[in-house]
Amino acid sequence: MAVDPERGLIIANYNDMPNHNRLLTREEADKRNLRTIVQKYEDPESGQSGGAEGEGDPQAGSPYAIDVNAGWRVPLTGMLCKEPPYGWIRAIDLKTGETVWDEPLGSARQNGPFGIPSMLPLTIGTPNNGGSVVTAGGVIFVAATTDNMIRAIDEKTGKVLWEDTLPGGGQANPMTYEVDGRQYLVIAPGGHHFMETPISDAVIAYALPQSAG
Repeated sequence: MAVDPERGLIIANYNDMPNHNRLLTREEADKRNLRTIVQKYEDPESGQSGGAEGEGDPQAGSPYAIDVNAGWRVPLTGMLCKEPPYGWIRAIDLKTGETVWDEPLGSARQNGPFGIPSMLPLTIGTPNNGGSVVTAGGVIFVAATTDNMIRAIDEKTGKVLWEDTLPGGGQANPMTYEVDGRQYLVIAPGGHHFMETPISDAVIAYALPQSAG
């Protein structure tokens, strides 16, 4: 989520997906060998599963663990359990709380049945995880989607102005800064296990071409 106080807007990308969490007894958690991220790090050869988000959260030291099912997949096809759009981005008026615009966020490029990417540039609104940044000129930059894209969106209309393919999942907040009068946009698209996006160690910076003068 990003806030533009000058224009009085909240920019919020969000998911429209069911999320079912079930408490597990400590005995159930132990049978499933749930381990915290720290435990997995300390014993990398153990082969234990677990950790928050998607694999189950052991909640060490408490009577219960959590089984997490965010509604991602149904049997056989592996498709999401509801019709698209699954994810959106919305502009909200800070004063009135009313929605200014609300648009699906993300394409079908890397999504399809049986785990096969459709490669179709159709806007379906994918699940998303990661925030946005708004420039002084009223341009929103956001990645977050499962199609591994970063987009520039018009803050007034919600329409996509530009997009580019990232080398990994863009489940990260982009940032922008200025050096010697030139503005840069930077993102580290590291990927995300729960979002099932590719891992990357890249850090990418964008900028407009320098003028001839």
